[in-house]
Amino acid sequence: MTPAQLSAVGTLIFSLVLLLVFVPGAIRSWQTAAGVSARRQEDATGRAPKPSADRARRIATCEALGYRPLGETVTRIPGGDVFGTVLASDDGWAYALFADGRPEPGLTGFYSAWPDGTWLGTIHPRGDPLEIPGLSLRIETGTLPAAEAAHRDLLTRTAQRHGPPRLVRSLTDVFALDADYRTRFGGRELRPLLIRAVAPAAAALLLTLISVALVLVVR
Repeated sequence: MTPAQLSAVGTLIFSLVLLLVFVPGAIRSWQTAAGVSARRQEDATGRAPKPSADRARRIATCEALGYRPLGETVTRIPGGDVFGTVLASDDGWAYALFADGRPEPGLTGFYSAWPDGTWLGTIHPRGDPLEIPGLSLRIETGTLPAAEAAHRDLLTRTAQRHGPPRLVRSLTDVFALDADYRTRFGGRELRPLLIRAVAPAAAALLLTLISVALVLVVR
């Protein structure tokens, strides 16, 4: 086998390894994003695993800010069940969803919605912002109290234009809002994550095709 052939075969093997590394994650991400509009949160109160220490700390922080627990939820995705804890503000104008994650701290999302279809979301401490008609998702990287304050400020200003938001008093209210959110926006906030997951797999596939061509052509 000539040096050129050895190089082509080596490149092919390398590209196949990359496919094995990136394709499974890309498929899971695609399945997760594709099913967002049809997927729903479910009540997991009393059967959810105990929250991590990180999630418990974040919950305690928001309770000190005037939020009260509503219960536990589960969302079933291709990669497994995702459990979360839901709290609502005392005035019912916002609810907070807490999930575990790596790196810590995990994600906390503050959400408010209006009868006219307007939605506000503030995610802490990382993520991708999104501004589309009817939906404003902001990312706050500072402290959790600062993220809640930022959401409350935008919520108050939006209420001046749209009136009071839909009240959240129970998990039933949360599930109704969750269904509305998924129906209206269908996971568009996940597109940046999907692109980041699929792009390496697509590049590995392209490299594999080029490598196969080289193996067939090189003498």
